[in-house]
Amino acid sequence: MGGMTTDADRRDAAVERLGLMDTDPEERYDRITRLAKDVFDVDHAVVNIVDSTTIFTKSQPAGGTFRHTPQEDSFCAVTVQQDDLLEVDDATRDDRFSDRAIVTEHGIRFYAGLPLKTEDGDTVATLCLLDPEPRTLSDEDREAFTRMGAWAEAEIRLDDQRTTPGASAPVLDAVDGDDVSVSTLAIPYGAVSGDRGAWRQTGSSVRVALTDVMGKGEAQGALAQRIVGALLEGSGDHEDEGALEAVLRVEEELEAQHALDVTFATLFHAAIDTTTGRVEYVDAGHGLTLHVAADGSLTRLASHNLPLGLRPPGVPWEPGELTVSSGDLLITVSDGVLDAYDSTLESLRMLADDLRAARETRAFLDHLTVKVSEHVVDDDVTAVVVEVH
Repeated sequence: MGGMTTDADRRDAAVERLGLMDTDPEERYDRITRLAKDVFDVDHAVVNIVDSTTIFTKSQPAGGTFRHTPQEDSFCAVTVQQDDLLEVDDATRDDRFSDRAIVTEHGIRFYAGLPLKTEDGDTVATLCLLDPEPRTLSDEDREAFTRMGAWAEAEIRLDDQRTTPGASAPVLDAVDGDDVSVSTLAIPYGAVSGDRGAWRQTGSSVRVALTDVMGKGEAQGALAQRIVGALLEGSGDHEDEGALEAVLRVEEELEAQHALDVTFATLFHAAIDTTTGRVEYVDAGHGLTLHVAADGSLTRLASHNLPLGLRPPGVPWEPGELTVSSGDLLITVSDGVLDAYDSTLESLRMLADDLRAARETRAFLDHLTVKVSEHVVDDDVTAVVVEVH
């Protein structure tokens, strides 16, 4: 008679299938932990991969020191046994954790952790907040953290679904204008891309949008097209509409249509005034946009906004603003582009180096296409480059 399969056995099999244990950092997880650390003002925010013996820290913001933690020293061993949030206000007063090394030796007192499950319901990971000061999350904090957990879980499920359909042929598009030139590259992974990047000029305003809908397939591709289309096509009727107003309008339309009930989308949308060089933008959980100034300096355009579809009610959007001038570049990419480099945020710096070395945008996009073909990039690849004349 065969032995009974336990939850631990199922978890170990699922973790092995995912192939994430002992792997290098990836920006698609790092942007979640970086945002969580900033939003909740904690010392540590991590994504952990959990099997029956070990807690492996897959993601943590720069400066984090977690790597492998024995089950008996962790909070996550308890988190994976439940279906929802584990919140520990003060671990020194909780008999389950007060004698664990993470408390007695490392001084952690506050912990909040969410179990992350595969589509089959196996808990394989956690999203956690840790801090040396006791605290209690507010209801608004819990809702925001739960939404971040949904984001991290969606990334885990993408890893669980990855197959090998192969990349489709690249599509390049470029239009030169008097004030700016815009070039786009799209390399779908499979027949349909869940990314969309596009632009539109109306009078002296140039609008740029890039969105990445979570998941793969025709439904995600169609939703990405709807989002970009609504942001850009609406500019004909809303010529004076700023980037924030456009995002609010599209968010309201999509919520009314229940288009974001079961998915969400990272987003970058910018409105560029070609007369003044003023750029207003909204970054929704994207964080993969660079301003490359003519003097070579780099600025990453990011925010504390969650992706479209995950914003908690009552939490306002945080827009950004900058001014561009002749010789400047704006480049925004989907996270698949990072896999052609080292998959971390450092990829953006390497990307900018390649962009400057190429001297011409078309040469850079050709170079990027070659890099994608030479690496194992099992994701859609999209890039939009704006050159200011």
